[in-house]
Amino acid sequence: MFPYPSFTGISDQDALAIKAYLFQLAPVRQANRPHDVSFPLSWRFLQSGWKLLYFTKGPFHPNPQWDAATNRGAYLVTSLGHCGECHTPRNPAGAMRRKAWLAGNLDGPDAELVPNLTPDQKTGIGEWDEGDITELLKTGATPSEAKVKGSMREVVADGTRFLTDDDRLAIATYLKAQKPIANTISAAARDARPWYQRLWEWVMSLIGLA
Repeated sequence: MFPYPSFTGISDQDALAIKAYLFQLAPVRQANRPHDVSFPLSWRFLQSGWKLLYFTKGPFHPNPQWDAATNRGAYLVTSLGHCGECHTPRNPAGAMRRKAWLAGNLDGPDAELVPNLTPDQKTGIGEWDEGDITELLKTGATPSEAKVKGSMREVVADGTRFLTDDDRLAIATYLKAQKPIANTISAAARDARPWYQRLWEWVMSLIGLA
């Protein structure tokens, strides 16, 4: 999935910089993959209704209550880094549940468990400090001396380790400024959900109350 709901916030300057980088790469002759979106979602006109409900066009707007560093982190997380696309649970229509922003995802891409990034003390990163976050973004190491796995390992190897120290600190500052949300992300938590809880979560998220 191309995360345009996040990329819409990218500034024109950064979008042109990305274009300039891509256009200087050596051309490669490679047949494009065929579209694999199944019917009826393959009807592109249906996206108009989805966009009307869930898409907010950019660009990114700084929060006047935050300082420059926190707003820089917000821009990197919400737009360029599109962190919420994986770390936020989705409703049945595939839209991010904004009231659970960055609270983790039991059903992430490729069935991955995606951790809670809010500063909740028990289920999130509430016990981490900014240095712990910047170290993970730079080396992939967690405070418990473990290494990130799955898609996040690629994010670090191909992305965040190339950020400046200031940008990694800005991301950490933004994450620590978020509302703590208690949300346990584990295989046990995913398997333990009874059918009526899943049904209730589906209904509440569908009407925008979860």
